[in-house]
Formats: sequence, structure tokens, C-alpha cells
Amino acid sequence: MSNIIDKYLLFRLRTKQDPEAFATLYDRYVEAIYRFSILKLSSKEEAEDVTSETFTRAWQYIQERNEITHFRALLYRIARNLIADRYRRAKPIISLEAITSVTFESDMASESVEGKFMGDKGRASVVIEAQAEASLIISKLERLKEDYRDVLTLRLVDDLPFSVIAGILEKPVGTVRVLFHRAMKALEKIDSLS
Repeated sequence: MSNIIDKYLLFRLRTKQDPEAFATLYDRYVEAIYRFSILKLSSKEEAEDVTSETFTRAWQYIQERNEITHFRALLYRIARNLIADRYRRAKPIISLEAITSVTFESDMASESVEGKFMGDKGRASVVIEAQAEASLIISKLERLKEDYRDVLTLRLVDDLPFSVIAGILEKPVGTVRVLFHRAMKALEKIDSLS
């Protein structure tokens, strides 16, 4: 269903030059692209730059009348390429502060966790526990190969189907499934060593 909505918005954008259609596409995916970027870069500023540049390049791609079969996959592919360019220039260091600000921002806005009202002390405790867990997960992910990290992030964090991940990684669906299962085994192996 999501892909059908994207295709309709792209159609409106191409035929009627409707800027609201692109704004809607932006609103649908900006958070996911930012989250994908922050997990791979060393600062919020770099992640914001990559996110912004991703949508600028997507806009240019649309204006050039290139064929788009899956808009979300196109965004991830652009972001991934931009991040790879940054990797070539400098080795990124994932900041726990940056991760937790993205991961827990929506949790902080709510005063209930699992339907229970919580005071400031209860929220702080939940956030501290979640930050510690995020730090542990990030340290484990850092030990994996780049392809493994990408497939795990796209599948488990962004909940993308294998077919979309295949488009993002530019690999066959079967290869992506194998990568995912190997990544999970590698993660389990790290767990057993810890």
C-alpha cells in the first residue's frame, strides 16, 4: 500500500508539478532516513546533512524524469551512497548521545510507558536502561561487517521487507535473505562471547 501511495505522489509531482506531493513524500520518510544516517555517522550535524542531501538528490532524480520503481528504496540507496562517500573521507564514530536522542525522543514526549503513568524519576530510569541497552547493541553491531550492519538495521530497525532491502543494497532478494541470516548468526556468536 505504501508503494502505491508513493507512486501516486510521484505521478502528481511529475504531471502537475505539485510541490505538496514532494513535501508529503519528505514527511513520510525524513525520520527513517535520518535514523538510518545517524546510526552510521559520528554526529547529528552529519546525519542532518546526509538527510538533506538525500532529499535534494531525490528531487533532482525526479526532475530528470528517471524511472522510480520504489521511492523508499531510492532514498535509502542515495543515503547509503552519501554515507559511503563520508566513510571514504573519515572513519565515523557512533555517538551514544546522538543515537539515544533519535531513538528515545518520541518516548520522552509521552508520560506513559506500556500504558502506565510515570513520573520524572520513572521516565529517567526507563531512558537510562534503554540507553545502556542501545550502547550494548551498538557495540555489537560495530563488530559486524558493513553489509551485515546494513541488512540488520534495515530489517530490524526500519522493518523493511527483503525485496525493498534488495533494492537499497542493489543485490538479489535471495542474497539479502542469506546476508540477514548470516548477520543474525554473527550477532548470536558475539552474544555468546560476551
